[in-house]
Amino acid sequence: MVDRLHEGIRCVIARLGQQDPPVSLDDVSDREILMHAADAVGTGAEWTGLDLPYPGFEAPAGKARARPPCCSIVLAPSEVQTLDETTGLFTESTSAPEEACWVELVLAREWRQCERCPRYAIAFTDRALRKVAQLATDERIVHARLAWIVLASSEDRGYTDLASWERLAVAEGLPVGTPVIRSLPMPDLQGNAACITAIVPVQRL
Repeated sequence: MVDRLHEGIRCVIARLGQQDPPVSLDDVSDREILMHAADAVGTGAEWTGLDLPYPGFEAPAGKARARPPCCSIVLAPSEVQTLDETTGLFTESTSAPEEACWVELVLAREWRQCERCPRYAIAFTDRALRKVAQLATDERIVHARLAWIVLASSEDRGYTDLASWERLAVAEGLPVGTPVIRSLPMPDLQGNAACITAIVPVQRL
């Protein structure tokens, strides 16, 4: 999966660089990058879905109408049916959630529009940790991954920040495996000169 993500993003960076004038991955919206990532990691999968509700979600007491959080990318042998609002059951003609691979994408930009992005650190210290916890605690998710796309000022900076995040996740007791990491140079048009992609296995708590 990490090689598919790496190759998919490499193709996007190359295509953007051929435009006149050249465009950076920094100019691509978060949603577009999610779609590119889904296309890449979903290569060879029978079915790919975006933003599917977590299958084992239970609304907190007194909040029956609470909406379940959604997972970035879901890969499955066939369509995964979302929770039915009436019955709360999955239809028999589709893939069960247990058959699917649930992939949360975290996008971290060190620089944004030529300024340091204040959300960069939060992606490591808060957002990614919450996503891992969600994947690890949903009773109907068996196969789970965390996918990183880090746009950083240098390869060293991206690798260092991912290593620091891994130590933090382990210290928090989250069941993460060792990240498999790849790196790409990218045109430094806004401050980011490297794109680091990584896949992190996530086990059940």
